[in-house]
Amino acid sequence: MEFSTRSIHNLIRSQGDLRVSEPSATELGEILERFAGDIAEVAIEAANEEGYQTVKQEHIRQALR
Repeated sequence: MEFSTRSIHNLIRSQGDLRVSEPSATELGEILERFAGDIAEVAIEAANEEGYQTVKQEHIRQALR
């Protein structure tokens, strides 16, 4: 999974009226990828434990708790 630098740049810009450096957008993208990967792992475990072959929204929400 990879978040585009442009998407991250737009996300940061939408939160305030500051310029965004390329390295800051790249760094935030890398952090979000790690965070999303961790959530996905926990959600997959929850789905497997419940006998599902599909990760559902409830598994994602459960992983965030």
